[in-house]
Amino acid sequence: MVEASRPDAVILDLMMPGGLDGFDVLTKIKSDESTRTICVVMLTAKGQASDIDSAIIKGADAYLIKPFSPLQLTRILQEHIGG
Repeated sequence: MVEASRPDAVILDLMMPGGLDGFDVLTKIKSDESTRTICVVMLTAKGQASDIDSAIIKGADAYLIKPFSPLQLTRILQEHIGG
């Protein structure tokens, strides 16, 4: 879906329905030359340091823990994609 629509940003949860989790999707986005510049924000209830570290290592542009501030999400998106 990301390859077809080429969004400016993707917001992912670590826990997602189906076969892939947020780390899998993040890895696919950031490892593909045609999609690696897309801003990826992880937005999840999982706040363990190991989850945050893994997301950053895999290329996440930001990591927010639920509950989150919509203003903080807006600021992050503005920093990464403008607007």
